[in-house]
Amino acid sequence: TLPSNNRSRVKLYTLNDERQWDDRGTGFVTCIPPTAPNTSHSLVVKSEIDGSTLLESKIQLTTKYQKQQETLIVWSEGDK
Repeated sequence: TLPSNNRSRVKLYTLNDERQWDDRGTGFVTCIPPTAPNTSHSLVVKSEIDGSTLLESKIQLTTKYQKQQETLIVWSEGDK
């Protein structure tokens, strides 16, 4: 992991079943390299409050990441 002064602070939202954005918290994002052959990098967001994992998302070549405005990155996972 990166030293704490090199981490990027982020606000995490997820889209719920009613198509509304749920605030999941604020934390620090890092990109974690694969831990085994033929696996993917992961984006991991750890809470700034207690260090718990707010998000762990495998980076897939087929995932379409979209930059919206200047500060948002949006993508879909699974069948939603």
